[in-house]
Amino acid sequence: MDIKKLNQWGEWCIWFLNPLLLLLGIYSEASKTNNILLWFGKLHPLVLHFPIVFGIGIVIYFLFFQNKPLEENKEKVVLVGNSLMASMVALLGLFLSKQDTYDTVTLNLHKWGGLSIAFISWSFIYIKKIPNSYKKIIALIYLFVLLFFTHQGALLTHGENALSIPTPVVVAEEIKTVDSSFTVYEKAIAPILTQKCLSCHGPEKVKGNLQLQSPELIVKGGKDGNILNAIQNEEALLLQRIHLPNADEKHMPPDGKLQLTLEELTLLTKWVKAGGNFTKKISEMAKTDSLAILAMAYKAPTKAVSGSKNTAPDLKEYNSSYLTVNYLFNGSDEIEVNFFQSSFYKKEQLSRLVKIKDKIVSLNMQGMPLTKEDLAIIVQFTHLKKLNLNYTKLSLNDIQPLKTMTSLKNLSICGMELNQNSLTKFLEKAPFSEIHIWNNHSNEKEFEQLSTNYKKIKIIIGDNLDAEIIKLTSPIIEQDSSIIVTSLDVVVKHFLKGTVVRYTTDGSDPDSLSSPIYTKKLHFTKNTVLKTKAFKPGWISSDIAQKTFYKSDIHPDTIYFVTNPDKKYPGSGAKTLTDYELGEQNFSNGKWLAYRDTTMKFIIGFKQTIHLKEAHFNAFVDNGAYIFPILSIIIEGSNDGKQYKKLNEAKFPSLEKTDVVRENKSFSCTIPAGASFKFYRFTLLNLKKLPKWHPGKGTPAWIFVDELFLN
Repeated sequence: MDIKKLNQWGEWCIWFLNPLLLLLGIYSEASKTNNILLWFGKLHPLVLHFPIVFGIGIVIYFLFFQNKPLEENKEKVVLVGNSLMASMVALLGLFLSKQDTYDTVTLNLHKWGGLSIAFISWSFIYIKKIPNSYKKIIALIYLFVLLFFTHQGALLTHGENALSIPTPVVVAEEIKTVDSSFTVYEKAIAPILTQKCLSCHGPEKVKGNLQLQSPELIVKGGKDGNILNAIQNEEALLLQRIHLPNADEKHMPPDGKLQLTLEELTLLTKWVKAGGNFTKKISEMAKTDSLAILAMAYKAPTKAVSGSKNTAPDLKEYNSSYLTVNYLFNGSDEIEVNFFQSSFYKKEQLSRLVKIKDKIVSLNMQGMPLTKEDLAIIVQFTHLKKLNLNYTKLSLNDIQPLKTMTSLKNLSICGMELNQNSLTKFLEKAPFSEIHIWNNHSNEKEFEQLSTNYKKIKIIIGDNLDAEIIKLTSPIIEQDSSIIVTSLDVVVKHFLKGTVVRYTTDGSDPDSLSSPIYTKKLHFTKNTVLKTKAFKPGWISSDIAQKTFYKSDIHPDTIYFVTNPDKKYPGSGAKTLTDYELGEQNFSNGKWLAYRDTTMKFIIGFKQTIHLKEAHFNAFVDNGAYIFPILSIIIEGSNDGKQYKKLNEAKFPSLEKTDVVRENKSFSCTIPAGASFKFYRFTLLNLKKLPKWHPGKGTPAWIFVDELFLN
């Protein structure tokens, strides 16, 4: 085909496409698009760079090379090609716009800008005979339109900070708080939404007309209505979206974005099913409430990661063994401060915080030996919203200056001597909305009238300390190795005087009566699950400290997957099973292999034939996080790596509705005496449909495995 004919075909296509673009642009709200065209819309961000670069080249040609123009036919090929590409990209963009609802203003700007680029590109074909000065003006207008409106597209895809300089990667630290007066929303839900959802549903980018940065906006919902309420026997929209398969178009967060962990999925699920309450405090919930336990245990990353907009300074210099200074959560520039161990308190530690006083919103000085001089420093923290002065030996007269802090809404003064009259005087013209009081003489009836007089101030009579304050810490199992070669001696310690440590090795939980008391180091020669717990009169018993010890005689020469683990939990590949590094109970630490949609299969190999007697797997079970026990282990043997013979299958019970399990468990399968093999294939079956009583009913359960021990 000659150049002239090529130009003619190109022009015919453009004369068809551009009027079509105009019609689709005008009637885009009313028009519908089928799934095939929606799929083609995904090509828009892949091909849009070609007409941008091509268009800039044409602008340079019109501005600087009109004295040496191309031959007429060749010039027309370039201009027709540019126009055709611009029209095709605009058409694909219109298809893409039907897939998601973005910020309306930005979307409309980008849509009409894209059409403008297509039409100006079209006009270039027919301006051959106008003066060069006019061509330059049109070229400059085209350059402005091209850059401005394609930037609007970048804002739709990447948010308002599309051109921002990336911030450096900062290692996340953990928030440690001993105060349970946080709401579940404050402690866990808001940090999760901020880290995983606001990039698409925040102030910078609004998909589906939904914003999630505040309770009011969450309740308002988006184009599909309320996201927290179940309607017509269907789950709440939020739960539907986060539990869809990653590949589903409506899965949230979208595939390719930072995904929710299992802890976060469980927290959001339990919170929504409990009513999506924004004001319920952890301290108001039962200590056995799984939502309260998960919320208190949740540790949100406290600093920005690469690409975050947070440019706040590093807080490492302010931290010490007795003082934690952290951002509230990932992306936040608000700071929480906690002081510990009163005997190590120094006023200089508090004084150093003046440098960041405008960012501190929560300050916990509980039990610190404070003076009026310390209080004078605290008053400088003008953005402080929450202050804990429990048991600091200050008086009501000493803390009068706090009434000048207009941002201070939550004040705790447990242990401070006061009565109805003195508290009445203190609360006059006070900015507080909530105050916690408690001492040995406190009487709820005495303050009933005061609560009536000050209806805007919630007076809470009672210690707002979390149980962690009076709860024993767990015993320390002083044995880093979990592998028993011939034998292993294990030491257990607890540093609080008068504490009794009890233990079990049969898989049961230690109790305060029948379990043996630890008095000397323990000697293990075989697979053992050691559970320890601390007891002391007048204290709440500790959580169980648990460690599994495995006897391991044999290490395979090779190991490889037949089926790959879930891409969110790949561990360190197949070697995760034989690296002798146990993942403990943190299943997001990168040391676990997880399977859900596929069945776990892998093969181990030896240079010479070998007879295995037993295989042990260290696994993790947490039914609240959809992680169930392994259902069965099948072991097969082969000498050529192709034909396998079934050797044995071990089956294990699943969980009942009344079970609440969060622990490491060992799953074993014996191999009958007989032939030796060079290759062994293992199949670990997970529960394919969660039972009807489980929140995830009908979906596959996870299995988490991190180590294989062979004997």
